[in-house]
Amino acid sequence: MRVNINSWFASVKSACPICGRGSSQGSQSIPIPIKHPAPRQVMATLCGSCRQAIPWIAYPTCRICGRAERCEDCIRRQVRHFSISRCAVGYDKPMKDWLALYKYRGNEQLELVLAAMLAFAYERLCEAIQPDFHAITSVPLAPERLLDRGFNQAERLAIRLANWYGLSYSPMLERLRHTEKQSLKTRRSRVVDMRGNFAAVSTALFSPTIILVDDIYTTGSTLDECARVLQQANQIEAKTTVYGLLWARS
Repeated sequence: MRVNINSWFASVKSACPICGRGSSQGSQSIPIPIKHPAPRQVMATLCGSCRQAIPWIAYPTCRICGRAERCEDCIRRQVRHFSISRCAVGYDKPMKDWLALYKYRGNEQLELVLAAMLAFAYERLCEAIQPDFHAITSVPLAPERLLDRGFNQAERLAIRLANWYGLSYSPMLERLRHTEKQSLKTRRSRVVDMRGNFAAVSTALFSPTIILVDDIYTTGSTLDECARVLQQANQIEAKTTVYGLLWARS
């Protein structure tokens, strides 16, 4: 029997981490809007259909929160503790499914994909301001939820981003109490529930410019309360500027 030795060295086609199809299927003509080579390489593992489904927020209408549409929350908010934020994608049905696969079904392959998508938001943030970030941190989970899930998705994404872009990651906040899912609450309930829900830890001190990472921006209540706590922890030295960086904007 003749053996084709060349086949032993043939490249193995990788499967799309989202749908399982070949990552090269229909993807060549779909651009990847990320400059850094590492997250670009991660995004190249997606097939054309999945890459096409990503609702990138390339041109935010709201210059404060980064939403693609007019933002009533930013218009109504009289006092804001974070400077600006940028979000990678709109939180539509496919994106909800992707995040659920990662957060609730433990599909760890998606961690790199979501982090690579967050890199898009980071690069948009750097375009909007003069980047001089001293640290990057994340919104913490309540101990009960962390025990149930086993990991903090915001922290995982922030650490990946820090490694790619040479940022210094530190856990700067702790959550003081468990609250119900924010997606089930009204805007007013979100604002009230977040008040007094976070405390700064020692690594938050003396950090004049901080990037704060979370997975979803809905009303901005969580981001703003975390920013308030970080600023209060540093008020003796100098005012801390907090920038939000989020994977999705609802």
